[in-house]
Order: sequence, then structure tokens, then C-alpha cells
Amino acid sequence: MKKFIILDRDGVINQDSDNYIKKPEEWLPIPGSIQAIAKLTQAGYNIVVATNQSGLGRGLFDETTLQNIHAKMLEVIEIFGGKIQQIFYCPHHPDDGCNCRKPNPGLLQSIGETFNISLKNIPFIGDSYKDIQAANHVGCQP
Repeated sequence: MKKFIILDRDGVINQDSDNYIKKPEEWLPIPGSIQAIAKLTQAGYNIVVATNQSGLGRGLFDETTLQNIHAKMLEVIEIFGGKIQQIFYCPHHPDDGCNCRKPNPGLLQSIGETFNISLKNIPFIGDSYKDIQAANHVGCQP
């Protein structure tokens, strides 16, 4: 049985910003987070990221910029021996009423469907109450 762990991005892997992470230069890892991801990878975990990215819906950056931010993150993680299996993100504005924006369960349900796994008791590490709510909706361990 494969081991999985789900991580939020902003505030867990990298420093968060009230002004949003709008370009790769603004993406700064939290001290120790990259090394922790490498240790989880080496311990046999499949690591998946679930992140709200309403900056897209707000028009603060575009898909290409988000992909460049993620490419930078993945490159840094790989340098240290870590691996992220996939990044799932909600691109919607909070007022859009989507099912994928945490605390709604859609983003995490997509992870379960994509990897054909039960989310029951899978650790989900977040930095907000919304993350805890999303985890609880699908049976993850917040």
C-alpha cells in the first residue's frame, strides 16, 4: 500500500503573503520545509499539494505565471531529493461558489480520484482552519 501525504502550499511549503505570491521571485521556502519534503520522499511517501490560488480568479497572475512558480518550487524540492507527485489547485475567486476551493472538499476529492485512493486517515498538513475543514470533509487526518 502506497503512503500518501497532502500538503497545502502557502504557509506550509513557502512563506505566505497577504498580497499573494504573484511571481516566481516572491516564492520563498519556509526554513526546513524543503528538507522535510525530501525526508518524506525518502521515507516512501507520495506527496501531493492541494492549494487555493484565487490570485488567478482575481486576475493578479495568469496560468503561465502559476506554472512558473510551481516549476521553481519543484526544482528546489528536487535539488534536495524530494518529489511532489502532483499539484492540485483551485483557480477560482472566493465568490465563485466552486466546490474545489478549500474548505470545500472538491480539491481533495480530485486527489483521491486521480490516484484511486481512499482519503481516510491520509495526513493533510495545512496552516488554516479552511485546511482542517477540507480534511475533515473527506476523512483526512488534519
